[in-house]
Amino acid sequence: MSIDFSQRFKQAAAKPPSAFGKNAQPGTTVYGKVTDIGEQPKLKIGGAPGEVDKDRKGNVVQQLFITVDTPAGLRNLYPTFRMEQAIGAAMEKAGAGAFEVGAVLSVTYAGPDPADDRAKLYTAVYTPPSKAGGA
Repeated sequence: MSIDFSQRFKQAAAKPPSAFGKNAQPGTTVYGKVTDIGEQPKLKIGGAPGEVDKDRKGNVVQQLFITVDTPAGLRNLYPTFRMEQAIGAAMEKAGAGAFEVGAVLSVTYAGPDPADDRAKLYTAVYTPPSKAGGA
């Protein structure tokens, strides 16, 4: 019996790489226009390739992703709680009522959290998309 994995390989190839890798250094910034935002199944940490994380009831855990068009090409952000806090603060500072495709987003890895060395701290700047033909 032959298993055809071609669809899985094509999906993996089409997915933009993560903006912040495991070895990202403090000061690393990802900047560009937001091209997509959504949810996708979260991969299980330490699991088999392609294995998705499930909750206690057996439901697939979803994770948020934000695709940003950077000078290096499309990159995906997978916001942690602290990254979400930074983006939320940036949106508030910009007076934005909603997170929108077309906005410009800059996220900087500031360094490890002094209170929890497993957590990472971020700063962000959010610029809402301009409204063409606005008043």
